[in-house]
Amino acid sequence: ACSDVVWTNDFTGLSDECGATGTATVTFTATDDCGNETTTEATFTIEDNTPPTIDPQAADATVECDGSGNAAELQAWLDSNGGASATDQCGEVTWTNDFTSLTDECGETGSATVTFTATDECGNESTTEATFTIEDTLAPSLDTPAADATVECDGAGNQAELQAWLTSNGGAVASDVCSDVVWTNDYNGLSDECGATGSATVTFTATDDCGNETTTTATFTIEDTTDPVIDTEAADATVECDGAGNQAELDAWLASNGGASASDACGDVTWTNDVGALTDECGATGTVTVTYTATDECGNTAETTASFTIEDTTAPSMDTPAADATVECDGDGNAAELQAWLDSNAGAVASDDCSDVTWTNDYNGLSDECGATGLATVTFTATDDCGNETTTEATFT
Repeated sequence: ACSDVVWTNDFTGLSDECGATGTATVTFTATDDCGNETTTEATFTIEDNTPPTIDPQAADATVECDGSGNAAELQAWLDSNGGASATDQCGEVTWTNDFTSLTDECGETGSATVTFTATDECGNESTTEATFTIEDTLAPSLDTPAADATVECDGAGNQAELQAWLTSNGGAVASDVCSDVVWTNDYNGLSDECGATGSATVTFTATDDCGNETTTTATFTIEDTTDPVIDTEAADATVECDGAGNQAELDAWLASNGGASASDACGDVTWTNDVGALTDECGATGTVTVTYTATDECGNTAETTASFTIEDTTAPSMDTPAADATVECDGDGNAAELQAWLDSNAGAVASDDCSDVTWTNDYNGLSDECGATGLATVTFTATDDCGNETTTEATFT
């Protein structure tokens, strides 16, 4: 009431609290011109109730499986708070997260949804959430492709060799950084070729745990390049001449392949031969050399050769033997009668199945008896074309 009032206060500074917060309790003094004072006290407080501002938010991350949990990439993502950034007007920001582990998916894949928490110095929090995913989108690596295989026919489908080839995936090798590899193939049977041969073109598929596939294709072939085996060689045959080419015996010898037999591991055997005409020997004899060819179902061949011979070792048959003749002496040696007797082979008749017969005799004159008489004992020889002989003897008196 007496004068003006002058205000003073004892503020010296704020207390040091979290962040840039703090308080000051201040005494305000009102002093009049005569030095009288009145005081009042109050507190000024800076508080922080505002959470940090997150910008940008955490972002999902997807990486390709490396088979070892992608530890470095995961740690980098966690350390970067999923790419999130936070600010606070009142102080520094501290980041934490609730990552524990990845889920267990196919192979070494998995994911984790992580909450990142930004906390300011006063304990105010803001959160952001994102997911880290390990995926496997890569097909297995084909380190060695499948290789064709060709085997010699065993007549039974070469089952052991085929199964071994299939089991080995045609020799193919595949690997995958994220998991094991499982092989399958589409084999469904061999083609039906000559004999027991055939082939199959097979696609082998390598599949990883996540279903990614790599394929390789190769062909398994059963071939027959082996000639039949001649188990029994053809044998020569010699028959006695029948004068008609011995056709039945020749046909039977040809039909039996000269007695030869053959076998083939891969299929049946078919026989052919190159029989030609018999050579023209004495009478109706002759020889033919025949090559028998055994051919398997795939066209492989083996040969055996033998000869069929018609021979004549049989002497002519003496159908009628020579007969003695006695004539009355005519004083001149009875030349006409003697000659007729010789020319008629003394009435002898001979035949041969294989050829004609030629007659000869050994007459060399009459003995010298009384007057102009005499006698001759003559051997008549019937000879066939092959030189076989039959004789008969008679006496002209």
